[in-house]
Amino acid sequence: MSTALTKLGWSFWRLLPANPILVRVVGGASKRTRHFWLRTGYLALLLAVVLMSLAVFMSGASGLNELAKGASQTFKYAATLQLGLMCFLAPVFTAGAITQERDAQTYNILLSTPLTNAQIILGSLMSRMYFLIMLLVAGLPIFFTTMVYGGVTASQIVESFALAAATAVITGALAIFISVVRIGTRRTIFSFFMAIALYLLAVYMLGQWSGTWVEDAPSNIDGQRMSWMASLHPFLSLDVALNRVQAPEYSLVAAKGRIAGYALAYPSATYITWTLALALLLTLLSMFFVRSGAKQGEPTIFTRLRQNVIPRGGEERFRKPRHVWSNPVAWREAKTKATAAGGVTRWGLIICGAAVAITLLIAHLTDSKRMSVATTQEWLAAVLMIEFALALLIATNTAATSMTKEKESKSMEVLLTTPLTSQYIIFGKLRGLVSFAAPLVAVPVGSLLLFGLVGLIPRGKEPLAWIETSVELGAVLIMSLALACVVCLKFSLTSKTTVKATMLSIAVILIAAGIASAIGFAIVDSPADGHIGAFFAPFTPFTAIYALTEPAKLFDGDVNRLLRNGPSVRIAMFIGSALSAGMYALIVWSVYRALVRNFDMIVRKQTAA
Repeated sequence: MSTALTKLGWSFWRLLPANPILVRVVGGASKRTRHFWLRTGYLALLLAVVLMSLAVFMSGASGLNELAKGASQTFKYAATLQLGLMCFLAPVFTAGAITQERDAQTYNILLSTPLTNAQIILGSLMSRMYFLIMLLVAGLPIFFTTMVYGGVTASQIVESFALAAATAVITGALAIFISVVRIGTRRTIFSFFMAIALYLLAVYMLGQWSGTWVEDAPSNIDGQRMSWMASLHPFLSLDVALNRVQAPEYSLVAAKGRIAGYALAYPSATYITWTLALALLLTLLSMFFVRSGAKQGEPTIFTRLRQNVIPRGGEERFRKPRHVWSNPVAWREAKTKATAAGGVTRWGLIICGAAVAITLLIAHLTDSKRMSVATTQEWLAAVLMIEFALALLIATNTAATSMTKEKESKSMEVLLTTPLTSQYIIFGKLRGLVSFAAPLVAVPVGSLLLFGLVGLIPRGKEPLAWIETSVELGAVLIMSLALACVVCLKFSLTSKTTVKATMLSIAVILIAAGIASAIGFAIVDSPADGHIGAFFAPFTPFTAIYALTEPAKLFDGDVNRLLRNGPSVRIAMFIGSALSAGMYALIVWSVYRALVRNFDMIVRKQTAA
C-alpha cells in the first residue's frame, strides 16, 4: 500500500511541480524584463484606478454611509477593470502555448522526449496560468484596501477573483486544445482570438436585450433585470456579484428545473463551475491529440482512397488563367487571402451581417410598436459595432502575418532578389491588405445605407437613419482599417515570428481602440447641445457608429431637440467625418513612408541575426 502511494506521489510530483516544461518556462520567463514591466504595469493600473476612484467618490463624503458607497463604487470599477484585463491578458499569454514550439521547430524534439502527453499538456497550460494567477494574487492587497471604509464584503472580492480566475483557466484550456488539434500557427491564433471576441461581444449584447431578462428577477433603479445569459458570460455574472442587477430567489425559479433554477439563482457559481468543468474536459481531450500531429504525413486508408477516387495529376493543366493586377504583390496579398480560410470567414461574416440587417429592418417594418425607431437604432448600432470589431480583428491578423509568412516560408529571400523596390513591395502589401479588408466594411455601410433609404419614406417624426451617414461611416471605417493594416504591417516587418507579430498587433490595436473609444464616448456624451459630440464622434470608429446610428443620444435621447437642430448636427457630422478620414489618411501615409525608408535596414538586420 505504501509503495503504491509513493509511486502515486512521485507521479503527481513529475506531472506538475517538477514538470520540466513548467520549470523551464516559469524559471526562464520570470527573469525577463518584459514580464517584470508587465506585472508592474498591471498593478500600477489597478492601483491608479482605485486611488482615482477613491479620490473622486470620497472627496465630498461627510458620513459613514457616503464613505461606504464610495468604496463600493471604487470596488466595482476595479473589479470590472481586473476582469477586462484578464480577458485580454489570458489570450495573450496562452495563445502561443504549443505554437511557439512549432515556430522554433522544437515541437517534434519535444515529442521524442520521455515526457508523457499529460506532462506536455499540463506543463504548457500551467506555465501560462502561473503568470495569470500570480497577477491576481498580487492584486489582492489593492482590493482589500476598499474594505476599510465598508460597503465591500470579503465574499464580493473572492467572487470577483474567482470569476477572473475561471475566465483565465478556460481561456488557457481552450488555447491548448485549439493549438494541439488545429494545424498552422497563423490560423490557430486567429481562430482563438476570433472565437473569444465574438463570444464576449455577442453574448453581452444579448444580455442587454430585454427579451433575455428573467421576469422573476427584481429590477434595479434603471429598470434593468438579470439576463438568462448571466451564468454564461463573465461580465454579466460580475454584474450580479457587484449588485448592479439582482438574481431571483431560488424559490421563485425552482419550478424551471434544478439545473436551470440553480443557474438563475446563483449565476456566478454556475459560471465558475461550468468553465472549470469544461477546462478540465478540454485538457483531457488535448492529451489524445499531442502525438497525432506527428503522423500527418503518413498515408492512411482514407488518403489512399481519396487519391484513387479523385486523381490530382491534371489539375494544373485545366486551371483557368488569372488576371493579375498592375502590382502583383498587391494582387497576391488580396487574392490568396480571399481564397484561403480567411476568405471563407470573410464571406461568412458578410452574408451573416446582411441577413441580420435585413431581419432587423423587417422586424421594424412589421412591428413598429415593439421595434420602435429608438430600439431599432440601438440594435443596429450594436450589430454594426460587432461587425466592425470582427472586421478589425480579421484585418489585424491578416496584416500581422503578411511579412512573417514570407520569412517563415523562406520566400523573403526570393522576393528580395527581384527588381522590386522597397516602396513597390510595401505599397503592394498595404494595397492588398486594404483590398482584402474593404468588403468587410461594406456590410455596416450597406446596412446603414439600407436604413437610410427606408428613412426617406415618411413614417414618423424621426427617420431610421440619415441618407448621408452611410458615406460618412464608410470613409471613417475604411481609413480606420487602413491605419490598423499599416500599423500591423510594421509589426509584421519588425518581428521574426508570426506568434510575436500577431500578439503585439492584437494587443496594440485592442489597447488603442479601447483608449480612443473611452475618450471618444466621454466627449460625445458630455456636451449638452450635442453639436460638439456630433463633430468629435467620427474621430473614432465606434463612436462614429454610435452617433451616426443613434443621433438622438447626442441630446440625451430627446428626439424633439434633435429634429430642431437636425441640419446643424448633420453638417457637424459631415465636417467631423471629413476631418477624421483626412487625419487617418495622413497617419497612414506617414507610417507607410517610414516603413519604406527603413525596409532595407530592418531586413538586413534580421538577415544578419
